[in-house]
Amino acid sequence: MRLPIFLATFVLLTFAQGAQADPRVTLEVVTEKGISITALQSWNQLLNGKGADSVTVRPGRDGDKVGIEESNIGSSKSYRVKAILSRKETLNMPDGKVFTKSTIGSLPAWFQKLKVGGEDELNRQPGRGGMTRNERSDVMEKLSKPLTFSTKGQPMAELLGSVRELTGLNFEASSAMVAKVKLLSAEDEVKGFSAGTAMAILLRAHGLIVVPKREVGGEVILHILEMGQSDEAWPIGQPLRRSPADLCPVMFQFIEVEINGTPLMKAVDAIQPRLKTEIFFDHYKIAQDKIDTDINVRYPKARTFYKKILDHILYQAFLSIDLTADEAGKPFLWVTSAKRG
Repeated sequence: MRLPIFLATFVLLTFAQGAQADPRVTLEVVTEKGISITALQSWNQLLNGKGADSVTVRPGRDGDKVGIEESNIGSSKSYRVKAILSRKETLNMPDGKVFTKSTIGSLPAWFQKLKVGGEDELNRQPGRGGMTRNERSDVMEKLSKPLTFSTKGQPMAELLGSVRELTGLNFEASSAMVAKVKLLSAEDEVKGFSAGTAMAILLRAHGLIVVPKREVGGEVILHILEMGQSDEAWPIGQPLRRSPADLCPVMFQFIEVEINGTPLMKAVDAIQPRLKTEIFFDHYKIAQDKIDTDINVRYPKARTFYKKILDHILYQAFLSIDLTADEAGKPFLWVTSAKRG
């Protein structure tokens, strides 16, 4: 059972009341010459109960072509689908999709697409997450909106509800995930950062990811999953639009430095305000790799720049640091484990 996440309460949204009936779909299968009676009977049985409201099978005639006819009677819509069953027993559909006896189980999904979005839905050429380039750009625009509310220490359920209101994108999660999220609170302060990056940072701290996926019919849903359940997680940071030196010039300013046995976090906290760029730690990976950040670090007396200092002292705790940016181009530094695997 899956539940949409609704604001802070994670209640089940129901759309049954007032919902329009699905359009009626009839399937007319035209057969090529040479198909045996036994094959026809077999296919007639296979096609019943596979999503079409009625199925007819007839011998082909000259000029028969695959196609879809749409008609409207009042507020009701119907589709008449003509498909061709070849001598090789492949069912050729109007959108170029081909079904065999071994793949016929996915035919109901084909009819559902037709009922929900007509031929446009069938002819879409989606990429990752079932989205076209324009659809993904729209999601990017929505997730580029900056958070206007404080996050650190706040209940995760309430924060996701606020993100929903900000972006207009709905969430979905399993009932077990809903129960888990209701117990979580945010580890970081990501106010001012884009919703996409902010969510990714806050959820990753608890071993979770957010995966945008376009559903049949057009709505893009943000799915909350455990780490590793999908390779399409929304990323923490986007490709840089400017060079690191342009994005965060202070990182490359030279200073005189010497660090002698200073606690790592104290050293990082002293540097961070000078950079005027937030630093976020990958709590999940650091915990998974059992990295101890409670160590003293050193840097020999030298004239050098902040990026080199951070690289050096963080690596003493087996950590790495990268400059990245959120969906709106706002820079931040991401510290994660330098251990492989």
